[in-house]
Amino acid sequence: MENCKVINVRKALIGEDLEVKDNVNIEICNGYITHIGNGFSSNAKSFTNGIAIPSLINSHVHMLDYAFPEIGIDKTIKELVGDPNSLKYELLSKQNEKDLINFSLNFISNSINFGVTTIADFRELGILGSKIALNIKRKLKGINYIILGRLEKNEFNDKNLVRLAEIDDGFGASSISTYSPQELMKISEIFKNKIRAAHISETLKQNLKNDLEFFMKYLRPNLIIHGTWFSDYELLILKEKNVSLVLCPRSNLWFSTGIPRIASAIKLGVNILLGTDNAAWISPNLWKEMETALLISRLQDPLSNYSKEILKAATVNARLFGTNKIDEGEKSNFIIIEGEKTGILRAYDIYSAIIKRGSEGNITYVEQPRILT
Repeated sequence: MENCKVINVRKALIGEDLEVKDNVNIEICNGYITHIGNGFSSNAKSFTNGIAIPSLINSHVHMLDYAFPEIGIDKTIKELVGDPNSLKYELLSKQNEKDLINFSLNFISNSINFGVTTIADFRELGILGSKIALNIKRKLKGINYIILGRLEKNEFNDKNLVRLAEIDDGFGASSISTYSPQELMKISEIFKNKIRAAHISETLKQNLKNDLEFFMKYLRPNLIIHGTWFSDYELLILKEKNVSLVLCPRSNLWFSTGIPRIASAIKLGVNILLGTDNAAWISPNLWKEMETALLISRLQDPLSNYSKEILKAATVNARLFGTNKIDEGEKSNFIIIEGEKTGILRAYDIYSAIIKRGSEGNITYVEQPRILT
């Protein structure tokens, strides 16, 4: 038996291009959008000041960090998170599994409050870390939780790689110094039909080691994190190879690693995504990530307006994780933001207004995601 409902919204951002449509009715049956019509329906729940947008996607986090917020503010990024001899790994080794699960669920709960329904999580602690992530995944309803695990050096072998591939949605490599070419080729082979991600050129030192060339040759990634120091030539490689780039501007600024070349990536046609990175130091508020990215792009290209491209980076661009758009036949996991009190409905540019003001009002889910007890 079909469970159907209709909602009316003042505006909606439709499809992959986030086309703005006014006075829309959306029919939903069994969690899927079955019809999008013009005008308000008489038998519907109305959001007369509401703007329907795709739910947000956090394309890169380290969720386990949430166990120790704001630790080590006076330390370098290598001292804090460098593999394996860093403060982060020392602290993680002292946490019990129950606490790590609870802290991770706290992070997810906060993410839901910000309108985030997809989270791509780089997992530390090898196979154990991925098993913990799988336990978390089983407690979620309406959250697309992407597990990108990895093996610690002392557990790296073919058998464990296969076990990891059975648990995870993909592999998340940390840096150029973590695995040998032979190990990366083995990862690429076993995860050939999954996500293959890597931190690349987060720092100038890594970029000077030609880490993009190294990973492209041996891992063949389809998802790259940071790329803070990429040249135009390197950005064009990503475009030509159809590799997505996750930008984490707040993390780059906090750790003083550099300013990501957001305007150049957009102008060169790279498929960009956004992530909040390390949960110990950066909150899961993806609205702040969008606004920071927009402000940086304005600094890099004065008087430009890449608002739409940046909003797409946080909503529809992460096709590796599944489609996430408001369209007929798609899941109805979109959100509705308030438009009158926030000023968005009066705005001369709706995309920049959504980025800068969207979190100021209530965020309503049509299908509320939740954590199962």
